[in-house]
Amino acid sequence: MRYLPNKRDALQAHMHKVHKLGNAQTDTGYYTYYQNLLKNESAHSNISNAFWSMPGISHKEKETVIKYRSGTIYNQKHAVRFKQSNSLSCPICSSQDSALHILSGCQHPIIRNMVTERHNIAGRLITKAISKGSLGSCFVSTDVGSADKHRMQDLQIPVTAESRVPPALIFAINHNQRDRLTSRPDAILVTPKKTRNINSQNQQNHPNDQGLTLRSGRRVVLGGGQGPSAAATAAGGRPPTSATAYQPRQTRPQNLPWQRRTTHLIEIKYCEDTRPEQQLQAAHAQHSSLRRSIAGDHVLHVILLGVGGVIYIPHTLEPLKSLGLDSQRAKSLALKLHAHSVHYAHKLVQTRRSLEHSPHFQTNQERFAGLSARNPPDPH
Repeated sequence: MRYLPNKRDALQAHMHKVHKLGNAQTDTGYYTYYQNLLKNESAHSNISNAFWSMPGISHKEKETVIKYRSGTIYNQKHAVRFKQSNSLSCPICSSQDSALHILSGCQHPIIRNMVTERHNIAGRLITKAISKGSLGSCFVSTDVGSADKHRMQDLQIPVTAESRVPPALIFAINHNQRDRLTSRPDAILVTPKKTRNINSQNQQNHPNDQGLTLRSGRRVVLGGGQGPSAAATAAGGRPPTSATAYQPRQTRPQNLPWQRRTTHLIEIKYCEDTRPEQQLQAAHAQHSSLRRSIAGDHVLHVILLGVGGVIYIPHTLEPLKSLGLDSQRAKSLALKLHAHSVHYAHKLVQTRRSLEHSPHFQTNQERFAGLSARNPPDPH
């Protein structure tokens, strides 16, 4: 036992003397980047670091996340620095190597399939949570894997969203057919457009107005409704699990005229933990042409997830809340997405090691020479 007068300077001096671990540098790029995330309130610190105490996360997985966040995942940059190689290229795809490349940018077919599956599993978790919220009956399209993949997670594609291609009903009459086939968001919802507040006197003056005034005073117009249950569902009330099965066709938001509905596009992206802005801009650019072809009001919800498990407040939690999840459900979903990112970070590193040390592995320099080295790639 040793007495320490404080848990900062004294502990630091003791740890450095005994284990050479105390004098850690706090002016490095990695430390500064993560501190800026917390100072700017961009990352949710509790959820982003929940892997330390979450059940089901192994010690090796925790080790992988810490190595990524501290820049010590072994890659070709380290190999060159340690005189073990003279090439900065990834040994299995010939693109420039880095920790981010390993977790999200490698072009080897096996790694690319894993990156795509990581994205789709996260997408299915998100669509499942939304389907249980106030907008559950508003799905018109999902593109996060096949029905078989949904069943593997004990999920079911919403009845109104079985098509993976954006439906024709959201487009203007003179839209470009190519936009519908090439630009596919991860999910599309159609909701009744929010209208200005209408008091009870106006409601009495318009008995045929199929709408609902919420407790907040917000008025939602449905048009052609045939029952208060369906109206409450489309207006934002929590629907039953099988809402889409019995909801009258006339009251479904997707059957409203384009002047009275809002189209919501959901795009999920994995990004570098400390610099999410690049993927945020990429998501907006990816669907810019599609958005110009949509009839009426529309909103793009970009949900960003850090490859090292970082969960963002403005780019993860806030978009989830805007899609009908309350604060508790949004945080619960974020914890699942955080654990999912941690699991896949370790899987990707282990797969990379297996591929580069496999006795049957052959360098594919020519095969991958023309592929993009962007980080991370778009799984679509």
